[in-house]
Amino acid sequence: MTANSIAPSPASVGGLHENHAAFLQRFTAREAQNRAAKQTPTLSVEQHAAYRAQLSNVRFIKPKYSEETEINVSGILNKWRRYCTDIKVGDWEVSIKNLKRETTQDFFLYVCERYKIKSWGSGEEYIRQFQQLYTTVNGRYMDRNDAKEVNKYYKCVLVPRFGHRPPNIDGKPVLNVDNLRVILTFNIAYDTSIFPGERHRIQLASCYQILCYTGARPAELVDGERKKPKDGSIEKLFGRKVVQSSSSDDDEDPAPPLDKDFKLLQSHLSRETVGRGRPKALCYEDIQMMIVRHPVTGRCIPAMAIKFIHYKGADNKPKPTIFYFTPTRKLLFCAVSTILALALHDNAFDAPSLTNASIIFRSKPPRFKQCIPLRWKASKLKIPVFRRYRGASLSEAEVMLYSKLRDDIGQQSLDSGHEKKWTPRFARRGAANAANGDAPDFIANFDLQNAFLEEEKESQLFRLFAHVSLTRDPRATSDMVPEEVWANLPPDPEIVELKKQRTQLKQGKYRIEGHKEEEKIRKLTNEIRTKRAQRERQVVKEYREHYFYNRPTWDIERQIRGEEEEEYAEPVIDVTIPERARLAEIVCHQPDDLTENEIFQRRIEAINLMVALCDKRETVKRDRIQRRAKVCLPVKSEPPEAETEPMPSPDRFPLLMQAAQCPDCIGDERLSREERAFTYCRPTVMKDHFDDHHLVGRERAEQCGEKIRCEHPKCRDVKFQHLDHFRSHVQRIHGVTLRSSEQVKQRRLRKAKRRRMVKAK
Repeated sequence: MTANSIAPSPASVGGLHENHAAFLQRFTAREAQNRAAKQTPTLSVEQHAAYRAQLSNVRFIKPKYSEETEINVSGILNKWRRYCTDIKVGDWEVSIKNLKRETTQDFFLYVCERYKIKSWGSGEEYIRQFQQLYTTVNGRYMDRNDAKEVNKYYKCVLVPRFGHRPPNIDGKPVLNVDNLRVILTFNIAYDTSIFPGERHRIQLASCYQILCYTGARPAELVDGERKKPKDGSIEKLFGRKVVQSSSSDDDEDPAPPLDKDFKLLQSHLSRETVGRGRPKALCYEDIQMMIVRHPVTGRCIPAMAIKFIHYKGADNKPKPTIFYFTPTRKLLFCAVSTILALALHDNAFDAPSLTNASIIFRSKPPRFKQCIPLRWKASKLKIPVFRRYRGASLSEAEVMLYSKLRDDIGQQSLDSGHEKKWTPRFARRGAANAANGDAPDFIANFDLQNAFLEEEKESQLFRLFAHVSLTRDPRATSDMVPEEVWANLPPDPEIVELKKQRTQLKQGKYRIEGHKEEEKIRKLTNEIRTKRAQRERQVVKEYREHYFYNRPTWDIERQIRGEEEEEYAEPVIDVTIPERARLAEIVCHQPDDLTENEIFQRRIEAINLMVALCDKRETVKRDRIQRRAKVCLPVKSEPPEAETEPMPSPDRFPLLMQAAQCPDCIGDERLSREERAFTYCRPTVMKDHFDDHHLVGRERAEQCGEKIRCEHPKCRDVKFQHLDHFRSHVQRIHGVTLRSSEQVKQRRLRKAKRRRMVKAK
């Protein structure tokens, strides 16, 4: 085939095709980059001799630790510093350089006394981290006999004394397809949690699917990196790659001049900081989306390949793993559809025509090819797929935090009726079992009974024993404590005593600002609030344990007494966002007898609904609106007459607003109509809401010299230079009074002063 036959047909202005021009531009930039990389300076003969002289003073090259290990070692260093200060051992560095076995054993006694260690696996991990600290500081490994004695001391003395339990003593819960169906259905149809944006709900569904299908660690999808300590401990421990010999440390000769050659040689022995150029999470460049022609049916379907590169130990032993995904018959389980929805919402496809699911599903590879890749925009390659929210705004490049994924999967698992809070590890074990094709070893061993008796194995039954759905009760929720229990809960003596002290200090006064004992009163109030919240969480936790332990007994006794079984009706889908309601109806209640064409049409509709849902959000005002609607039920309603002409719909967003309506929320099209027109109980509460959620962005725009826009639907073309102009417009046109800049400043100063009072010791 000639070059002319494969060249694209259309030509751009100037006689050079735009694709050819893009190639030439990219090739030139890549060539310049490679040329600059080849210009790395090399050492001369004299520099090599000086470098050998420096290496002669090197006694130990530090091991290459991962970033997580370095953070762990800095953490044990902080514990060692506190020990040396509290127990008055001496300077931490001198003490560890002259470390004795009895000091190490006493240090771990101190750690067990001061820190909450529950499992002996945690204690052993602290011992390993301390050995790494010793090696890093001293440039030699800890004596093997001393290390064994420390481990024996911990196992034989400290573990029995502090009651540390063996790791994994409670077993390892596992997920299966039924559990995934429950959590996905609950997330889409029944969850009442309020997220910063509904895109987060789609991201959660995609994370659940990928975790279950691949067994990947959550840090390969979201940001699992811990923040480095800011006390300089990592720089002190790992700033240099080597440990100098003691003779060079004690040398009293003057240091050599820091000329250019000396700095170049020193840089070889110093730590290098190399950026990845992208977040350590799943990015678009890790996903290959394609349209493939099915070899049997001939139907063109989307498919996906995900390459995981951020697995554990990837820095020392790179070995990427690739997983392939195809559309599933059950739309609820389709990972390809959720990733397509997120990509369409991000406008990530390089082809400008790929704007909705219908166009993607109509795309086909050429007749002489089996596959056509769907390329990403170059600007999107290093953008994470699962991103976090800043307030109500989706970040452009910040990854969703692991803590957010962990907390949401735990909360949704409890709300959906499971006894134990889920963690992402549950999905990892489920994927491992699916790959092995059987239940875990500790469950499969019980099936030896039927094997020994030469009876048919109860494969499905024994597979059920391994999964968390075995004890699921759909009647249970995360907070299921009855009102009767709360009403009869005896008061906490500690809280009662703190309230008594606060009452004495307040001397019958309600307002405490400017009070001579204001600082003490605020500290007591914060302590009371903290203890009350801790107690409430403990009540909720223990009542759930009480319920799940005793509920089977209650049900058995009920059956023996001949009482009717308590009926359980599946809850109806009651969500306020129409797109979410329709999506739940499609994916959660999908009939089994649909044809391929019907599934195809539903898949397109589901993806388009997920894209639309990504631009919606709910706030806490949703629950207040629902409570008001229940209270303000109509007393009498008359049937409308058939011949009466329909009344024109009232103006939902009039120019003149109520004094307690938010001038920004009324123009937020991501909210429902009721939330946009929501009226707060008092104008002061509305002002607090505006200052906390909307004012900061406007202040930032004013500092950058950008125009400030009124968000009211009828005033969006009106823009202002300064905040005061905007406040005047809102007051004159919309009838809403906002705080002045000075009032906002005074409010922030008061809040900062109160925080300092609470934190002061």
